[in-house]
Amino acid sequence: MDLERRAVQCRIPYADERKMFSSPLAQRTIRSLAPVAASNRDAAGARIRSSLRACDRLLLMARQEQPKDLESRMEDDRHPSALQSACPSCGAETVGHFCSNCGEKELTDQDYSLRHYLKEIVTAVTLLESKVLRSVWLVLTKPGYLSSEYFRGCRVRYMKPLQLFVFLNVVYYFSLTLFYATTFTTPLATQLHMNDYYPRYANTRVGRKLQKEQISYEELEAKYNRRTSVLSRTLVFLLIPIFAVLFYALFFKKKKYLVEHTVVATHFWSFNLLLLGVILPVATVLLVRSFKALHIPASYVTNDAVASSVLQVCFGVYLFMMLRRYYGISKWYGALTASVIAWSFFHIVWLYRFFLFEATLSVV
Repeated sequence: MDLERRAVQCRIPYADERKMFSSPLAQRTIRSLAPVAASNRDAAGARIRSSLRACDRLLLMARQEQPKDLESRMEDDRHPSALQSACPSCGAETVGHFCSNCGEKELTDQDYSLRHYLKEIVTAVTLLESKVLRSVWLVLTKPGYLSSEYFRGCRVRYMKPLQLFVFLNVVYYFSLTLFYATTFTTPLATQLHMNDYYPRYANTRVGRKLQKEQISYEELEAKYNRRTSVLSRTLVFLLIPIFAVLFYALFFKKKKYLVEHTVVATHFWSFNLLLLGVILPVATVLLVRSFKALHIPASYVTNDAVASSVLQVCFGVYLFMMLRRYYGISKWYGALTASVIAWSFFHIVWLYRFFLFEATLSVV
């Protein structure tokens, strides 16, 4: 009741300051400012008057008083809660300069200025750049940190898991124009002659395709390689749910949602794309040049067995740190699961290649 009485009284100009200072609110304010008043009485009185007037104006706005003069309109600019309008995007009643339902910003005269447009471009570029660099650096140097931050609720400062994966997927396939790699593209020759899993099946399927289409092997190979390079960019997403189910099975006792395992798998494959698309090719080129300068055969670097072993060690170390940080597992179980997944990595990749082979051959 005292607050309502104060709200009604604030319509009257502040001529009688003695009555204003005698209210309970003023007395509490004076007691809180006693140390200040002891040293500077005028400053304390000014602060009390300013605080009381601000409180009274806020009470007025709570009663939805309409601005009647220049001073009240200036107060509305400071406190936009008194301004109401309909959001042009969702139609909801908007209080202030932003819609509380969809986040749409109120259009102002500044939005029509070239300076504001250029400022938005700079803000968008710098914000995106900072998010990208921060996310890429953390996914590389702190395994499992982005997944933990994502489910801790700290998401604004980083790229979303799938956004990061798509970005690094683009980087990976762009790197194929500079460095030759067949980890995910897998041309027809690799499917037929470097296949230890389903070589007979692959040769039978290709033979039937040649008989059905009545074309030469060279024509089929050219078509297949063009098509598979396009399809692989989409089917690489299939690796995320495969690893999500694997994490779910290995850490079932942790009682985490499947989406949590999916986010961890997404960050893991983001690291893999970064490793296979940027780090490994650059390191290979530098090592080949160094070995040639030292008159050492470059086959030690380009050998598939050596490269596969190095990759499996990288995957094992990364997985150990990632699983320990996110799932909070013991060292021995982390080492065991990381070793098993790293060992089975290329087996899982060949499962992906089988789906890619089937999908490509069906549309060629």
